Amino acid sequence: MALLKKHVLTLLAVPLVSALMVSVFLVFPVSEYVEHSIASAQPEKEQTATFLFVGDIMLDRHIRAMMNRNGASYVLEGVRPLIESADVAAGNLEGPITDSASVSGGTKVGDINNMRFTFAPTTASMLSSFGFDLVSIANNHMRDFGPGGVESTKRHLTAAGISHIGDPNGADTAPVIKEVNGIRAAYVPYNEFLGWSKETTLQGVRDAKRDSVDLVIVMAHWGDEYETEPPERVRVLLEEFKNAGTNLVIGTHPHVIGVREDWGSMRVYYSLGNFVFDQYWNPEVRCGLAVTVTAIKKRGETQFVYDEVKVGMETDGRTVLGCS
Repeated sequence: MALLKKHVLTLLAVPLVSALMVSVFLVFPVSEYVEHSIASAQPEKEQTATFLFVGDIMLDRHIRAMMNRNGASYVLEGVRPLIESADVAAGNLEGPITDSASVSGGTKVGDINNMRFTFAPTTASMLSSFGFDLVSIANNHMRDFGPGGVESTKRHLTAAGISHIGDPNGADTAPVIKEVNGIRAAYVPYNEFLGWSKETTLQGVRDAKRDSVDLVIVMAHWGDEYETEPPERVRVLLEEFKNAGTNLVIGTHPHVIGVREDWGSMRVYYSLGNFVFDQYWNPEVRCGLAVTVTAIKKRGETQFVYDEVKVGMETDGRTVLGCS
């Protein structure tokens, strides 16, 4: 009798346990619970991108003569590893690319054409072959051969796959955005010369911020030649750039390396000096600065790591790594 009672209780318990298990599965579906657990255990992938900035690139006068003698790539071969190491490489193109012959070659300082530049038609393809992705044409020499020289420059750069910012003819003034590994960088031009308006630059910065850009760079051609400290007019602009949302300012024109400053979260390089130029009379003009910015993005936050290296102008026209 006791044995029969035990079997009856067991038979009654089986449906009860099954019902409880079904209730649990309905409240906590197994497949959904496991899927969510796995997803939450996976860390978000870190995204990185590197952006290189160099100073003035001038490919006329003595530099052009050396390129004609030794080949177009001769002047940059010593810094090829530096340029190729970056995801995006940018610099200031200090003159137009035209089909015109050089008028500054062989001139002396003070001659009427000594500071009137034009670069060979092969310039854009040469820069592209080294890894340049973007150049600023916002500078005081870009109209040395008139508005037609600007248009010629843009055509050659576009054909070589190089982006440009800062059209002094006023046709293309918007920022250019480069995206690498999900990191978006906006390049915004500023030109103190040739009638450029600061409002164009400030609007470009604001537009970039609204476009979910991670890194906003103002490439500025400004300041006083051979001076390492920014004049007051530049400091006023820097405050406005910061307030608009700029992350990084890259300056050119003074032909010497200028001060580096942090304005809150905005890093400022007042002047990178020369990158390719035939100025040799003292160490200051023979040395330039190249800056690599590594952007690291994770969980929607982006941090920036800066690396600086000096480059030197040799009297044979070459730019090399290192400068004393």
